[in-house]
Amino acid sequence: MDRDLEIALIKRSLERTTPRAEGPDSTVDVALYTDAERFERELDARHRRSLNVVAHASELPAPGDFLTRDVVGAPAIVVRDDEGRARAFLNVCRHRGATVELREKGHCKRFVCPYHAWTYGRDGALASVRHREGFPSLKQADAGLVELACEEAGGFVWVCPDPTQRPTLDAELVSLLAEIDGLGPKSPRLFARTTRLWKANWKLLVEGGLESYHFKIAHRATVGPLFGDTTSQHARVGASFRLLLPRRTLSSLAERPEAEWKITEHANVLYMMHPNVSVLVQDGHYALLTMDPVSPGETRISVATVGRGPAGEDYGGKARAFLQANHDFTVKTLDEDFVIAEQIQRGFATGANTSLRFASFEDALRDFHASLDEELAAAR
Repeated sequence: MDRDLEIALIKRSLERTTPRAEGPDSTVDVALYTDAERFERELDARHRRSLNVVAHASELPAPGDFLTRDVVGAPAIVVRDDEGRARAFLNVCRHRGATVELREKGHCKRFVCPYHAWTYGRDGALASVRHREGFPSLKQADAGLVELACEEAGGFVWVCPDPTQRPTLDAELVSLLAEIDGLGPKSPRLFARTTRLWKANWKLLVEGGLESYHFKIAHRATVGPLFGDTTSQHARVGASFRLLLPRRTLSSLAERPEAEWKITEHANVLYMMHPNVSVLVQDGHYALLTMDPVSPGETRISVATVGRGPAGEDYGGKARAFLQANHDFTVKTLDEDFVIAEQIQRGFATGANTSLRFASFEDALRDFHASLDEELAAAR
């Protein structure tokens, strides 16, 4: 993060000690979270045409290392090729459409379809066909795995699930990735990952991270006592967001020279990056949340902890204990949000509410919905 921006964010937090009352409150229709047609429009406009984060780059350390992922409903293989480049392909055999790679992760020289053993290289090319003579019309050079747009940026691997699209990361998103790189651990490496399917619309899960009004209540047994009450600040950066979540200790910086100010010592910085990833930067590590909308009322969430990569092959005892404790605490805290989101989704069916209300100080929620509406309008 640019030092001038870091100082400006801290100064703004020092000035903000109570919830802002200026501005209007607002409402959103409950149908935005339940309507199947709206859900499909969101997937098409926001997720299927975009590069989605599918992995941390450290999960593919060497050529031949691979992962399989479901990317907005599309089965994909993500592999580091012989030149060290991250590549992505549809995990679909070009013979009869079977799933080529069934393992979640591994290392291999070739991908062999378990149906008829058609074999593909790390570059996706069709390498061999059993009884090749039985396919006289086959043009082997044209029958490789279907490649997907894939980029490696900011320490993350991004994949677009639609093979007809070739999107790139926009400048605003790249600027946020640079901020994370400056704030996060050096030589970042994924330590642990926890994945679960939640019975809630994806927007409810996003909204839980866009306001701190609930901290002292919903998180009273975890992080609530550490933070001020509704003192977060946000900035919309393109279609993404940066939020500063100041801890109560941040006020102590008012008595210290600016040269000693370090934002991650007294605040969490949350980056909600389009279309499917959030990065919560803390001192010495960060939490990586990837989101996969499954249906109007279901979302798969992966919570990973990324720390400083060890000098050797594995983390030492103290580092492992520190990261494991932080991972467990992060999962526990986020589960508090996600359980409430499931309750809200369940409550929609009762008809008790036809709309949800956002306070004047929950302006990040309004900005999020405005950004999504703009994206849907542009996709028509």
